[in-house]
Amino acid sequence: MIMGDESNLPNDETIEGNKEVNAAGKSNESNSLPSENEHSDKLLSDPNSEDGNDECVEEDLDQVSRLKEKIDELEKMTEKNQSRLRYLLADFDNYRKQVEKQMEARMEVVRADLLEKLIKIEDDYERAIDTITDNNCPPSIIDGLQGILRNIQSVLKSEGIIEIEALGTPFDPSVHDAVSHKSSESDPENMVIEVVRKGFMLNNKVLRPSLVILSKKIISNKDTNQSEKE
Repeated sequence: MIMGDESNLPNDETIEGNKEVNAAGKSNESNSLPSENEHSDKLLSDPNSEDGNDECVEEDLDQVSRLKEKIDELEKMTEKNQSRLRYLLADFDNYRKQVEKQMEARMEVVRADLLEKLIKIEDDYERAIDTITDNNCPPSIIDGLQGILRNIQSVLKSEGIIEIEALGTPFDPSVHDAVSHKSSESDPENMVIEVVRKGFMLNNKVLRPSLVILSKKIISNKDTNQSEKE
């Protein structure tokens, strides 16, 4: 076996010396670095750090205040726009109702005009039937015309046309047009004794007034003497 040179091996004194050097180095290193608690204490005790925090807080408060003002401004603007929108909707609703009423009124005028023309056709058929009846026309032609007349009258009735009752009623200027007077002993004054042209109502309104002849009371000597005695 070959043995190494014992002079190269560290002796006990050398090992102890190295331990002391390492311990001294560690002690110096720990003394040179500040501890965590010392660093925190330094930050808390630093007046510049407190001023920086106060400035940050003030900036945040200013930003929050500006945001609140902006929110208030937007809320006011939103309320104003909503109010304008409500007014616009109300105006549009009124305009829509007005247009609908105008359209309905216009349709009623057109409908009334059309029905009045149909009534004139009815008048023509009635006069034609009267004429051919007096001239001894064949019954088949009369029956055909009467059938057409009934159809016209049925259409008018379905559209709400109502004939004005005139014969034998007192004169009413709202539904009657007087064309003349006839003397009558049996009828009171201003009674409808003859209808020249029939009148009609539509939706409780006069579509065409009746043309009528009114009675005129004959004053006799007997009536005069009786009135003088009274």
